[in-house]
Amino acid sequence: MSRNRRIARLWISTVLASAGAAFPFFAYAQSDLAVTARNAAPPPSEPADADADQVLFEADTVLRENENGPIIAEGDVRAFFGERYLRADKLIYDPAADIVIAEGNVSITDENLDTAFAGRVELSGDLRDGIAENFSALLEDNARLAAESAVRERGAKTRLNKAVYTACDVCNGEGEAKTPTWRIKSLRVTRDEERKVIRFHHSFVEIKGVPILYVPFLQAPDPSVERQSGFLAPHIGASSRLGFNFEMPYYLAISNHQDATFFPKFTTEDGVLWQGEYRRRGNRGYHVLSGGVIDFDNQNTPDNGVPGVRWHYFGRGYRNFGENWRASYDIERVSDDAYLRNYDVERRGDLRQALNRSSTNQLRSNAKLAWAKNGSRLTIDSYLFQGLRVQDDAQTTPYVLPLIDFQHDVTQKVAGGRASLGANIALLQRTGGADSRRFTANANWERDLTTRGGHRFNLFAEARGDIYYFEDLDEGTEVCSDPTAACAVNFPGLTSGDPTKAETRFAPTVGVEWSYPLTREFGGARLFVEPRVQLVASLANRNPAEIINEDSQSIEFDYAGLFDYNKATGFDAFEDGQRMNIGISASAVWPNGFAIEGAIGQQLRAQTTNAFEFSSGLGETSSDIVGSLNLRYGSNISIENRFRIENDTGAIQRAESMASYRSRRFRANVSYVRLNEENISNNLVSREELTARGNIKLSEHWSVGGAWRLDLVGNPVTDPITMEVDEGPRTIRQDFIIGYEDECSTFGITYRRDRTQDNNLTPDNAVLISFTLKSLAN
Repeated sequence: MSRNRRIARLWISTVLASAGAAFPFFAYAQSDLAVTARNAAPPPSEPADADADQVLFEADTVLRENENGPIIAEGDVRAFFGERYLRADKLIYDPAADIVIAEGNVSITDENLDTAFAGRVELSGDLRDGIAENFSALLEDNARLAAESAVRERGAKTRLNKAVYTACDVCNGEGEAKTPTWRIKSLRVTRDEERKVIRFHHSFVEIKGVPILYVPFLQAPDPSVERQSGFLAPHIGASSRLGFNFEMPYYLAISNHQDATFFPKFTTEDGVLWQGEYRRRGNRGYHVLSGGVIDFDNQNTPDNGVPGVRWHYFGRGYRNFGENWRASYDIERVSDDAYLRNYDVERRGDLRQALNRSSTNQLRSNAKLAWAKNGSRLTIDSYLFQGLRVQDDAQTTPYVLPLIDFQHDVTQKVAGGRASLGANIALLQRTGGADSRRFTANANWERDLTTRGGHRFNLFAEARGDIYYFEDLDEGTEVCSDPTAACAVNFPGLTSGDPTKAETRFAPTVGVEWSYPLTREFGGARLFVEPRVQLVASLANRNPAEIINEDSQSIEFDYAGLFDYNKATGFDAFEDGQRMNIGISASAVWPNGFAIEGAIGQQLRAQTTNAFEFSSGLGETSSDIVGSLNLRYGSNISIENRFRIENDTGAIQRAESMASYRSRRFRANVSYVRLNEENISNNLVSREELTARGNIKLSEHWSVGGAWRLDLVGNPVTDPITMEVDEGPRTIRQDFIIGYEDECSTFGITYRRDRTQDNNLTPDNAVLISFTLKSLAN
């Protein structure tokens, strides 16, 4: 028969203790045999808060010589004190002194599931205060503390002598002891659970058991805290542009809803770039503000365009006003065109963008007020642009104030379909260029039909009218400011002598789209085919030269946008005339994970249109052919291709390809981009690039990687330092990386060669070092 396990339950209450009453005591066995103790009266009824005042023992044997004597439990002792839990080989509890002594393999788990271990522990009755020998503790996030002795005070502070702290595993997968990646050995350690910090006094930081740094005082956030003020992991580097540079971020937890980070960058070449970021979140909105400034010691000639004080400012946020109104903003401004790339400044965290606009040579600031209710939407927008090219002229760079858009969805069906009404007002101004005003009103209707045979039809119609008013046409725009240039044909005011004009346009559209999706099983594969045909009719010649195209200069013609009945990205251009968009898409998926999908299509027109740049592949009676071809094998291999082929010659005008491979130890991707089009107004030039990235995992923790971006067109570039002319294919940027990562630390070294150059930006060679000791940084 298995030995009996005895449980003693004691209700410890201040009332009974002050009255000197004997503790009710009873014991029972967890087997079929009943064991009766002395004074085995039924336990009293428990009050509602009894769980907080009762102690439950479980042990092989529980002894008590008399009513006033200590309780002695031996043999796999388990004690429950509210939300605290204790295990030991032996436990002595003296109710009179309210002292618990535990000996042998002692472990204590608190309400936060932090577990402490010791050889011998002497505790207060509620396990909040005490003294421990051969102490160790397992905290949140795998953090560990060990010491020769520990003293716990007021249930909130633990002082340890001759202590060791680490967040690394101390045993391998087989349970054998191993030297942790890092640990801190301290003469004295204090864990303050009220302030949520751990303080180390007279400490040595060891890496793989080797002391590398003595620190008289160090403070780290407690592993249980979500955030805590303190220093973050530093960034160390050296480059030919900045010299040696060092960034030591400091995180400041201001309150539950706001915090800040200060991250000055110290450089030997240019001094200190003072940077900071402030964040505030609330029930009605959030705000993130970031900025930096450096007092640049300009050693160059005064006319190089670099100001003496260089700076940047980023901001993003919103605020809700009631259920229907929201004000928001997104601001980005810099002192000069080369600042962001020279100091490697980018938008971080909540300010990060899907598209880094600094790489597009233009920054955009925006402030918006939005309202929405019952299918109606109103936005009042404003935009401010900043060019990052040397040739950009601030006088002709526009700002939009305001841009008003209103849309209303008609709740009732109209001719069996969905209808909406809209209006748009844009006021675009320049300090030294042409100003434009536009008002647009439109009504849209759309209806979807599906026949019993699976044929799908989409019927649509739009009635739209535009009113334009232009001023200062003789001053041109950022695209064309010279009355003698060829571009002046698009600005009649440049040569007509009349800088003020008004224009109107009526642009209706009707159309129908047919598609017939088909699917079936064939040869073990799941096949899908969908042909599509779209017929669109609009009035022709709806894009007179008197209307300046301000908001529709950029268009990327591909299969994804082939069936947009108006492919213009804004209001100034309008896709006019009668046309037919045709295409077909197909895919096949096999059970082994292999899949292939493709699409191809084209636009055919009854007449040409000047709504788009010739380089876009649109506008002629037969457009370029667009399509895609993608292959995938499981989650390991994928190849994606998008292309645009000239209709007459078959030449590739645009190609974007990417191949990727992923396995347990190796990851790589190669991308190829070819753009033959030239669109000066949209900053597009012919280019052909190849980019390769890869990473190899050498071992469980070590990896190496790299990236290489190559210009295959090879436009001649003169090195401003060596004055050598680089012709043919040339490197734009190279990165070589060595990294280490385990459960408690990361470390990386990156060598970067950046060949980007401008009037105020020279090529750069840089070495970057980063490391993190987890749980020591927030």
